[in-house]
Amino acid sequence: MKKNNLNWIVGITLGAIFLIVWIRIVNWQEFLNYFRKFDLKMVILFSLFYIFAYLLRSLRWRIILKPIYKMQILEAFSIFMSGMLINYLVPIRAGEIAKSVILKTKADVKLAESLPSIFIDKLTDLFPIVLIMTLIPLVSINLNITLYIVISLLFLIFLIFLGFLFFAVNHKNTATDILHFIVKIFPNKFRNKLETFLETFVDGMSIMRGRLFDNVMVYILTTLAVLSEAIYIFAVFRAFGSEVTFIKILFGYTLMNLTYILPTPPAQIGSNQFMWVLIFSFALGVNENLTSAAVAFSHLLTSIWIFLTGGLSFFLLKINFNRLLANKIEKDQYEKKY
Repeated sequence: MKKNNLNWIVGITLGAIFLIVWIRIVNWQEFLNYFRKFDLKMVILFSLFYIFAYLLRSLRWRIILKPIYKMQILEAFSIFMSGMLINYLVPIRAGEIAKSVILKTKADVKLAESLPSIFIDKLTDLFPIVLIMTLIPLVSINLNITLYIVISLLFLIFLIFLGFLFFAVNHKNTATDILHFIVKIFPNKFRNKLETFLETFVDGMSIMRGRLFDNVMVYILTTLAVLSEAIYIFAVFRAFGSEVTFIKILFGYTLMNLTYILPTPPAQIGSNQFMWVLIFSFALGVNENLTSAAVAFSHLLTSIWIFLTGGLSFFLLKINFNRLLANKIEKDQYEKKY
């Protein structure tokens, strides 16, 4: 409980700092002027590309998980969006664990079997960092020290995750031995269950081995999802009268999207506004008040979409949101066999 409270305090404090910095950057008169020539209908229509990107990612997760559990398309999308809603509200990546808990609750899929698929899914989400590094020579940008740190940190995380996956798949026995050594710090009454869980988890890391077609499809879906979101953001800037090129939008929002793997405040309030201005204005040269108008409206619209689709997903899955958020389901399932 204390840890959860600390996460909320840190998240809210971080968001408040980002929000204050953003407020000091904006010229509010110019900010409001952009809304006078705003094309609302175009943005709402193109926001469907934003939801379509999440559908593509849910299909990607469905492919990864296929050897363990064959999900229906609607089921995969509902579980995925339920996790997205939790990620949006909780300042840690609790939604990723929640997806495994929902699978355990609804389909009796063991946590240790589904978690590797989520790890690989998140690793695939980091793949566009390669696209970012490819686009740098093609886009007129001013990479300040902050962006260098962000890109380097994301690339480092990608390499660490990739290295862990490679090691777990190709040196399974060694990886298991290391984990067995680590769990010795836990009391004996938890150790056996934890060791069994970790052994199953390591075994599950090889879930994509020997599946060439599925591997290709996973990265195709990832690329299509990135392009789909970029189309939506391109429409947002155009709706406010910007003539920024699609290649800049693709670079900027792909980098922006990659930062979501880092800890964010609840509902990404503050961090979204600051990072958009940092990337699109300070790096790509888009007017900071135009960027601020774009992020303010886009954040509101995407929040509505996430709450609508996430809430509907919980309803369709017949999952109690408050109970899941409080980790009661997870506790109940822990008492059963993994």
